[in-house]
Amino acid sequence: MGNKLGLLFANLYVLGMCGTIGGAYIFQFGLWEYPCPMCLLQRMFMLLSALGPALIVYRSRKGTVTTRDTASGWGWAIMCALLGSTVSITQVLMHIVPPDPGYAGALFGLHLYTWAAITFASAVLAAGTALVLTHESEPLDAATATPALRGLGTVSLYLLAFFALSNLVACFFLQGFHWQMPGDPTSYAFFTDLF
Repeated sequence: MGNKLGLLFANLYVLGMCGTIGGAYIFQFGLWEYPCPMCLLQRMFMLLSALGPALIVYRSRKGTVTTRDTASGWGWAIMCALLGSTVSITQVLMHIVPPDPGYAGALFGLHLYTWAAITFASAVLAAGTALVLTHESEPLDAATATPALRGLGTVSLYLLAFFALSNLVACFFLQGFHWQMPGDPTSYAFFTDLF
């Protein structure tokens, strides 16, 4: 994969994971459907998976990205996506037997944990493709990135930081100061305990 195309692909991967979590935020904050602990764990694996390509983007801004950096970044993305897929597939299997209605709402007939399984499978495919198409002879460096590509890198890194921080804050408000979060939360425990 060419160096500019490789950097664009890393940015798109990060933005794709952030967009998926943003869609989950619509359900959480727009439709008031509280995520269960497994849903939050899936979000965390999406964020962790995006860290690999984010490292590639970050390194491209500071200097040359070596083949080792690229392989490590995409390898990390694959590993975290596979771990996240085990959580989402487990949740799918928990609700697969009729007449179980599933947990929370659905989008196009599929629950969010099913979409998470699809997202993780797509992420493994995308990261694996990027890894296979990486050539040792094409190092990525700050000089090869266009201003538009550097701007996209800034947006994707800040967006990833925003979703990581906001997810931690949302988890804290859901759990409050309790040791354990309920499997089917019905409110933000922090605020419920306060009032």
